[in-house]
Amino acid sequence: MKRNLIAALCTLAFGLSAPMLAIAAEAPKSEEAKAPVYSAKCPAPCSFSIKSHDRAEVAAILKEHAKAYHNGMVLSDADAEAKIKTSEPKK
Repeated sequence: MKRNLIAALCTLAFGLSAPMLAIAAEAPKSEEAKAPVYSAKCPAPCSFSIKSHDRAEVAAILKEHAKAYHNGMVLSDADAEAKIKTSEPKK
């Protein structure tokens, strides 16, 4: 009896999940996935790096990192922007 109940539940779970997988595969990719990726790295030996789809977020975190981990270094907006690299997403 227990085996029949477990088999029925597994069949039901599979039957309900299969159409969801087909719908997810057909769904168009979101526009956010096509947005450029911004990244910045600290020179060695620090090895800090950040990536984001938001350029302002990368600049802000880079400035916070410089102040917290590099003896209170104050990074200007222009210096932070100069360290940011842009890469297009893969198609």
